[in-house]
Amino acid sequence: MMKFLRRLTYWICLGIVAFALVTGCHTSNRTATPASSAQNCRVVQHTAGETCVPLNPQRIVALDILSLSNIVALGIKPIAAATWSSIEGKIDFPPHLANNIKGISLHSYATAQPNLEKILQLKPDLIILPSDPSSQSIYQQLSHIAPTVLVPWAEISRDWKQHLIETAKIFDKTDVATQLLDSYDQRVEEVKQSLGVLHTSLQKQAFYASFAYVSDRLTLAAKNSFSGTILNDLGLLSPKSSDGLALPISEESLPKIDSDVLFIGVYQESDRSTLKRLQRKPLWSKIKAVQQNQVYTVDFQTWYGFDFLSAHAVLDDIEKYLVNAP
Repeated sequence: MMKFLRRLTYWICLGIVAFALVTGCHTSNRTATPASSAQNCRVVQHTAGETCVPLNPQRIVALDILSLSNIVALGIKPIAAATWSSIEGKIDFPPHLANNIKGISLHSYATAQPNLEKILQLKPDLIILPSDPSSQSIYQQLSHIAPTVLVPWAEISRDWKQHLIETAKIFDKTDVATQLLDSYDQRVEEVKQSLGVLHTSLQKQAFYASFAYVSDRLTLAAKNSFSGTILNDLGLLSPKSSDGLALPISEESLPKIDSDVLFIGVYQESDRSTLKRLQRKPLWSKIKAVQQNQVYTVDFQTWYGFDFLSAHAVLDDIEKYLVNAP
């Protein structure tokens, strides 16, 4: 009998220890993301709490194109990136990113969540994505795979410049982000001067520009949109431009687009037929930019980019069509 009790006590104690280890690990995963010891990581505050980020992460996974672009702009190369696939079912990156993403494994997902199994197979040591409802819903699952940081997005009113700074904070590179934004401001001033000299030489008055895109309909980018902020920095955005992100334009309202220059992009290749249909409408010819032969087709993803590299690509287009054009 005593022998039986000793064995029973042994197995009970063993079970208690095992249970404590399992629940201890589980609790640890709920309160902090997996990481190295405190000496090898740095605590970063973010919208989902705090994460101990490795001091020198080597296997970074960015789960959206915005994070990917800004990480690359900071001089850091992730091993992989995931982004939404287009309606046509392919990964479609802006042309200006082509050289920057060489060697990075690209994955697309067409559901509400990225593929957690694929991410697990990548063995990341850091996962980064912008904060939005879908990201927050899978944060706990991602943080069990690797230290995960949600970079503020809606919380900073989709401010692309602030997003670059917030991304830089993860890597302790805010000084680099500041230098990048200073270089952007400097280039904006150079483009403004070039436009001013050009219009003085041509004896033209100040003009305004806007960006519109076509999906199932025509939408005019507003003051707080990505392209709107850049055009506003250049002094090209009309004072009549509405606040917010976008303004849908009906066919009857086409003549109300009173900008002297109109940059236009298509969301999907299939939307080009919608654009051609609009261009055949009699009211299309009433658009001021059309009458002045100042309508230029540009890449939608670039002009809708909300990231640092896209901002410079937008400036490239403005120089191409408004400064360097014959």
